Parts: sequence; structure tokens; C-alpha cells
Amino acid sequence: TLPSAALDSDGLRLYFGALGLTEEELVALSGAHDLGRHVTLLDMPKSCLKNLTRECLENAPVMMPFVSEEPDKLSNTYFRKLLKWYDRKVELGEVAFIPTDVAMVVDAGLRKHVQKFAKDEKSFFASFASAYQK
Repeated sequence: TLPSAALDSDGLRLYFGALGLTEEELVALSGAHDLGRHVTLLDMPKSCLKNLTRECLENAPVMMPFVSEEPDKLSNTYFRKLLKWYDRKVELGEVAFIPTDVAMVVDAGLRKHVQKFAKDEKSFFASFASAYQK
């Protein structure tokens, strides 16, 4: 099962620690948030927001990537965007982080791994592969 999206940094440590994973490995696995898209409700007609029907969702205005401009390709963009968010330099709508993402960058112990992976994509790939195999 996946951890709750609402966990703080201590909750992340407990959850992933119980699986035998280190802090570096939990941060590396979170890098998978670089992948995928979500339906944005921005620009959705108010009538749909008041009565969210299947038709409204199927005709949703935009499928946006969570973080990356290339949501089908794993990269270290997620970590670079986390640091950009931490520095308060992201534009509105540029990223769609969940609380666990933010928890990793505001916690100094986890942020050091975010910084490492933001600078070194090969290191991220190696840590991700190792953690994923566990």
C-alpha cells in the first residue's frame, strides 16, 4: 500500500523505515512523483464545479503534469522543482505537490537528499533503482 499523502516527515520516516528503507531511499522513491498527470479544475465552468458530473470530468479543460513538463519520462525535475518551491520561485500552477512532497523539502534531514538528487540525476537513478528493488 502507499503511504497517506498527509504524512509529515516523521510519518514518512516511520512508514518507510518499517519497510526497511533509509531516508535517502524514501526520498528517491518519492521522485516517482515526477511522472503522471492530473485533471485541473482551473478554468472548469462554475456549473460543473457545483455539480461535478461524469461529463464534466470527461470534458475537463486540461490534463496537467504534476511536476514535470515531460510527465512520461523519469528525471530529477521533481527535486529541482521542490527546491524551487522551497525558495518561493514557482509560478502559480507550475507544480501540484502533495503534503508529503512539501514535508521532504521543509525537513532539513530529508532536504539534503532532495538537494543531492536535484544536482545529480545519476545518483537519483541509482538510489531509486536500489530502493525500488527492495
